[in-house]
Amino acid sequence: MRRTTILLIALSACKSESAGEPQQKPAEPERKLAGVYPEKFACDSIASTGDLGTVLGAPVRQLDSPSSVPRGLPHPCTYEVASQAPEYWTFDFDCRDGMKQRADALFAQYTRTSAELMDSYNSASDAGPTPGVKIDAGTKDKTIDAGPEVVRRAPEDATEVKVGARGLDHHGQGLLFIDDDAPCYVRVVGPDSARRLALAQLVAKNLTFGNAPMTPRPFQ
Repeated sequence: MRRTTILLIALSACKSESAGEPQQKPAEPERKLAGVYPEKFACDSIASTGDLGTVLGAPVRQLDSPSSVPRGLPHPCTYEVASQAPEYWTFDFDCRDGMKQRADALFAQYTRTSAELMDSYNSASDAGPTPGVKIDAGTKDKTIDAGPEVVRRAPEDATEVKVGARGLDHHGQGLLFIDDDAPCYVRVVGPDSARRLALAQLVAKNLTFGNAPMTPRPFQ
C-alpha cells in the first residue's frame, strides 16, 4: 500500500510539471544592420553645409541632383560655394560590390589621362603662341583673344594624396579615394587641390561602415 501511494505521488508530480506553462525560448538578439539604402541616403549624414562652409572657406548651398544614377548608387552631393566667383563642388560614392576593381581601374585611367593632358599642354606651350591666341601673363595660360575671355587653366599631373586607404588628386580638378573603413570609393570634384584634400578628409572621417550608402548588411 505504501509503495502504491509513493508511486501515485510521483506520477502526480510529473503530471503537474508537464501541465505547467511551456518555458519561453530566450529571445534572439536583434541583428543590427550597417548601411543606408542609396535611394534614402542624405548628404548631410556625412557633412552639414556648415562643416562644408568651414572647409571650403565660404557659405555653401546644397543643390538638387535631378539626374538619374545607376542602380545601387546615391545621387551626388552637389554644392554652390558663395565665394567671390561662385564655385561648384561635388562628392559622390560607389559602395557596390566590386567597387575595389572599379576604383583601381579609375586610378590607372586618371593617372594615364592626367599625364597625357600634361604632355599635350607642354607640347603646345613649347610650340609658341598660336595666331589669334595670347598668353595671359598672370596665369601663364592661354585665353581666347576674341569675344568673352575664357580662361583655360593648365592641367595638373596626378599625385598620390593621404586620405582614406588610398587617394589620388588628378587633372587639377578631382580627387579619388578608397575609404579605409567603409567598402566605398569616393570622388571629390572642385577647383582647388588644397580644399579638395580637406573636403576628402572630412568625408573620409565621417563615412563609416554604418552610414555608407549601400544595401544594408549585418555589421561585421
